[in-house]
Amino acid sequence: MSELLEIRGIKPITKGLVLAVPLACLCLISYLGGKWIGENKLRMKWTSLTAMAVTAVSLLLLGMIVPDSMMLLVLLLSVALAGIGAALPSLDALITEGIEKKQRGTVTSLYSSMRFIGVAIGPPIGALLMKNSMSLPFYVSAATALTAAVITACAIRPGAREAG
Repeated sequence: MSELLEIRGIKPITKGLVLAVPLACLCLISYLGGKWIGENKLRMKWTSLTAMAVTAVSLLLLGMIVPDSMMLLVLLLSVALAGIGAALPSLDALITEGIEKKQRGTVTSLYSSMRFIGVAIGPPIGALLMKNSMSLPFYVSAATALTAAVITACAIRPGAREAG
């Protein structure tokens, strides 16, 4: 997104403010989603599934149209990041609650490390993908979000552990 803003001649401070809007959506929805899901595992599954599907659709639209309108670009990216924000509290809770207490610290630290590695490696990968096409990073991200939605639908089974 930063690259797209630079191409459009947006100044650095304005660019920072524009980039803050989708991130603010992610943070706000993550907070509100965490409050809403509580400890309801069925709600966690469907929130994650719906959120990843919304993220995939929004990113696919971004790839298909690579909007000339800055407002549309920020809106679609905000929707995509809000989807990620909605899924995060559910996934955090499901991962930590699904692990035995003895191993919880190790698994939580591994999960957190992977998230930070994603934050670090994502921009260089996005830059490499953008060399071929401005749409390609959006398509790859949409496919990743769709894959996460499918995995969520198939792998998260609320109540399966208690019943067995």
